[in-house]
Amino acid sequence: MIHTTYSLNAEFVAELWKRIQLLLESATPSTIFGGLFKEVALLPSLEHISQMIDAAVWTSFTTEEGNAVTVSLVLSPVDDAFGTFKFENPINFDVKNLVKLGAALENPRADIGVWPDEQEKLSVWGFKTRSANTLLANLCVEAIGPGRVLITFGGKSLAALYGNQAFFVDHSHLMGKITAKLSSPATQQNDKMLRLVRFMSLLATARRMREHSRGGTLLVVPETEDWRHSIDTPVPYTGGANFLEYDYDLAKKPSLMATVTDFFGALVKNKPITEMENLRRLGEQIEQQCRHIARLTAVDGALAMSFDRFVYCFGAKIILAPNQTPPANIRVYKPVEGDSGRVVNIMDLGGTRHQSAARFAHAQPESVAIVVSQDGDVTFFTADPENGNLVAIQQAELAVIPEGLGALLWSYFRFAEMDMLEV
Repeated sequence: MIHTTYSLNAEFVAELWKRIQLLLESATPSTIFGGLFKEVALLPSLEHISQMIDAAVWTSFTTEEGNAVTVSLVLSPVDDAFGTFKFENPINFDVKNLVKLGAALENPRADIGVWPDEQEKLSVWGFKTRSANTLLANLCVEAIGPGRVLITFGGKSLAALYGNQAFFVDHSHLMGKITAKLSSPATQQNDKMLRLVRFMSLLATARRMREHSRGGTLLVVPETEDWRHSIDTPVPYTGGANFLEYDYDLAKKPSLMATVTDFFGALVKNKPITEMENLRRLGEQIEQQCRHIARLTAVDGALAMSFDRFVYCFGAKIILAPNQTPPANIRVYKPVEGDSGRVVNIMDLGGTRHQSAARFAHAQPESVAIVVSQDGDVTFFTADPENGNLVAIQQAELAVIPEGLGALLWSYFRFAEMDMLEV
């Protein structure tokens, strides 16, 4: 008797379908996502969801000339917009074709468009490149590593498969632990929109760190000198740079915050967006800045920067601060619904890179340390804002990977839902 080595749980797929349906039903024209979901051409069927997930899973285990293959599948009708390559004749939706296409579409990022034919059989009609302003309204299934699949809808992370586990995603721990560190001490008040911009820039930098596949450590520190006590001297590469020439000063000029606020307010209230170009230009500039910073993290050692992305040094070695007692345990969270965390010994975190970052976050409780592994795993370290205990958020790549306007909108909505923004 032949046994199948992998079978997708039918109850999981049914629950995923229900959640997609609820998203569409709740997105009335007057809500922030009304304009987003009006572009959805089809509620995906249970069968199509299963087929896309299965294809992504098997593709993730395949290599092309020795290299791992990652693909992004979007259930979308044929698109004639700029940046789209439309096949003259649709091709078969199978792992063999996905592997060939995936190897060519990783950089720059592109999504493979799939759509059912007249017989309701999925086929590949082409692909479309992404930009910072990409808005994916439909179902998207991404293979992000061997046996790892992320499922999003309209830019919202809904669910994921890791090995033999399927679960629904919840980023509450990541947002709750990290955003408390992102206020601006210069103004003695928490500019909520500024915190959103800072949070999204952290995700963007970690996303670009995953792309160079070398692993790296990013230390995000407050504008004090205390963090230097946890860095060995001399530092090989020090000096300072911001890698950005923008039109507005995020921390000092309220005109930009007004622009961002007006932009999101227009989305909520369905008003004309008067300064969309300014916001788009700012987003592109910050994205470019994050890309430059991420490249520097490929150098052996840690990179230290401010929350507004001013780089102090890179290639730094983390050491115990004077009189610091190394932490023995750490509470680890994962972006999984119902997860309350678990306490583990710091020696069980992983390699030297993870343990050093944890010790830095322990010694510098107002900082955030981010470690990206060579295989793309992302872990955030910081002190819990409620009790000061050391915490880690593993599998943070599930929050890092989604990009584009849709992901930004969902982060904005989540901030507002957690009372970190005024809508």
